[in-house]
Amino acid sequence: MPQPKPARIRRALTAVIAALLTVAALLLASATDAHSASTTPVYKGTGWKAATANGIYSVSLDPYTITFADSTARTKLAKYFTAPAAQVTAAVGVPITVTTTLDTTPAGSCPARHRIVVHYTYRPMTSKGMSQTLACHNTLDGSAWGGHILMDTEYWTTAAWFSTNTTTNDARRKDAVTHELGHALGLDHPNTDLDKDGVVENGECVRNSAGLRPVVCGPNRGNPPATAGGKFTAEFDLPGLRQLLADYYLRQT
Repeated sequence: MPQPKPARIRRALTAVIAALLTVAALLLASATDAHSASTTPVYKGTGWKAATANGIYSVSLDPYTITFADSTARTKLAKYFTAPAAQVTAAVGVPITVTTTLDTTPAGSCPARHRIVVHYTYRPMTSKGMSQTLACHNTLDGSAWGGHILMDTEYWTTAAWFSTNTTTNDARRKDAVTHELGHALGLDHPNTDLDKDGVVENGECVRNSAGLRPVVCGPNRGNPPATAGGKFTAEFDLPGLRQLLADYYLRQT
């Protein structure tokens, strides 16, 4: 039987070590962000808040899939979900796959478990420029079930909807999609009364050292750098999602 060459062994060991380091980093990040000292669920933190008002207290480790209500929604929007889905898969440990599947489940009904159906719809909330997420929850354990994301077509059909700068305009589109995905996974607007005037206002959210707010800040986080558009904020949104994953297990005990 031929023996493996030393170079192949070194490459194999290097790959194994790299994989183990990646897993260890994710576990450490999860433990740190998820308030590892706590033995009870946590539903609110710096720059994030669980959508408990909608019955969502956690997110499950089981895979989620993104599907589309029709071929137009798929053509227009699939590429906008790729980056945030991959980010959650890698940085949170919750697998999300963007599929080409068409799902005709009506927006008023919950789709199959862990399925998120994306719609391309004009003014789904009847208000100008407002998209909507109709999130479903598992009534047995309070985890994010899936649901429907209704993206307002105006972001794409009206020239320079967000900005006359084409790069900023597209970054804002990406943010809008990621914002709604965050709602489907169980994040609520984390706005808080930072200026202590007794009113929680639109856009009143914490910022990181670069001045970036949570992507789920309501109604949006403003103008992100092009490289940050469509990505959950590392200091706020991602720790929130990791905590929601930790809450899934904490709520079982």
